Order: sequence, then C-alpha cells, then structure tokens
Amino acid sequence: MSTLSFPKLAAAAALLALAAGWQAAAAPRGIEPFGAGTWPALQSSLTKPALVVFSSTSCGNCPAVMQQLSAELRRRRIDATLMAVVTDMAPGEDDAHLLRQAHYRVAERLFAFDGQAAALRHAVNPGWRGATPYVGLLVPGQSVRWVTGAPSSAELDAWAAARH
Repeated sequence: MSTLSFPKLAAAAALLALAAGWQAAAAPRGIEPFGAGTWPALQSSLTKPALVVFSSTSCGNCPAVMQQLSAELRRRRIDATLMAVVTDMAPGEDDAHLLRQAHYRVAERLFAFDGQAAALRHAVNPGWRGATPYVGLLVPGQSVRWVTGAPSSAELDAWAAARH
C-alpha cells in the first residue's frame, strides 16, 4: 500500500479544485429566453468560437452530443463557448428541471425557445426543419457551419482550424 506525500496530496487537491472550478464556471446559472432577436445578437457579440446545440427534451441523442462536445473542447484545449438551446420548452416552464440535467450543466449558457418554434427555427436557419441535435459551429466573423447530429472529427477539425 502506497501513501501520498504531502506535496503530491496538495497537488492532487489543487488539480481537483481547478477541475471543479472549471465545471462550476461552465454551468449555466439560469434559463435565458431565446427570442426572435437572440440568434443575430449572439452571432454579432461573439468574441471567441462557440458551439451551439439546439436540443429538445425528447431528443435521445442530445445528451451524448452535449457531453461529447464538452469533452472535445477540453481534450483539444479550445477556448470556446458551449451553449444549448432547448426548442420545446419555454423559459419559466420548468427551469429547475432543465438546470438539473447533467448534459445541460456542461453548457456555459442555456436558452429556451421564447416564441413560436417554427419562426424561431427559420430565424436561425431557414433550411432547418426542427431535427435535433442541430449544432452550429461558430467562429467570429465567419459563416455558421451547421451539422445535424454529432459533428464528425473532420468537422470539428475544420472548425478548430478556422478559429485562428
């Protein structure tokens, strides 16, 4: 049986604290309304790359995609914002439930559609018919790259390369 020396224990504790702090900083504090002007405002205010996952509460693949993208950002050491937009619940409908979902807790910001869903989808991308997960790969000053489902490694590579 090995024992940890004080310096090793202190280093391990510091690493855990750093990881816990990162997770705490990333978790959304509340549900933000995603209204008619939200998408253009998000795009124009970008100061760093972002991934936006349009999700629904009935989506079976959305939790895994959120977790995958969060892990990819950490693995690749990319300073980017991960956001989620719930398309089938309105702000205030059941915020506590959404905030308890582990896959939404990896997002820095969490939105919920606030208005007529078809109109909001059209405002985001006229070609989007509502399938989720629908992922926007954003780089400030560039066109959005859209992916239905989980982005492939090649798609993430292209997004990561475009951010420079």
